[in-house]
Amino acid sequence: MRVLIVEDQSEIRQLLRRQVEALGFSADEATNRQDGLAMLFGDSEIAVVILDLGLPPKADHYEEGLTFLNTVQAKNSLAKVIVLTGQSSPVVTMRAIEQGAFDYLEKPVDRQALHYALQRAMLFRDTHANLRESSKISLHLVADAATEINTKALREQPMQKLIMSLLEKNNFNVSATARELQMSREHLYYYLKKYKIQRPKKIGV
Repeated sequence: MRVLIVEDQSEIRQLLRRQVEALGFSADEATNRQDGLAMLFGDSEIAVVILDLGLPPKADHYEEGLTFLNTVQAKNSLAKVIVLTGQSSPVVTMRAIEQGAFDYLEKPVDRQALHYALQRAMLFRDTHANLRESSKISLHLVADAATEINTKALREQPMQKLIMSLLEKNNFNVSATARELQMSREHLYYYLKKYKIQRPKKIGV
């Protein structure tokens, strides 16, 4: 199984490749959406995609990366997509998660975080592949209720991680976090309740 890196900036792409290979994975490269999709759908050995959302021809926008995600979802690909995001783009990160990203990593990419994300993506991809092969059913029609619950929980982890990281950055200020995510306070409170996130209790209170 291999990792496909879709990143237009050569230095970042080469650094990611070295990191991926140092972790024991084989890596391929693409510099734009079209080449990346062609490589992915032409090679069943690609298990994980590391995707920069800002790709040519408009590298300062994110539509190419989001279109890549939509295409992968539409074709019901087994490959798991890990998106690369900037620390100043939580709204884009949220959109990517909502459109099917398996996980996200902030630039500059931490090697340990990369290793964990790749291991988790590979495991989840293999689980889906085995399920599809043994059951001959759609990934969205899982017969085993326990498996379905676990699958849903794993898919929600990136959103929970994003919200938690922003809350910690903002000292659990709900208003500031909601502004960064460009959502209402009520919408954010819905997520806090859903993920059972609570403000840490102060010592002595």
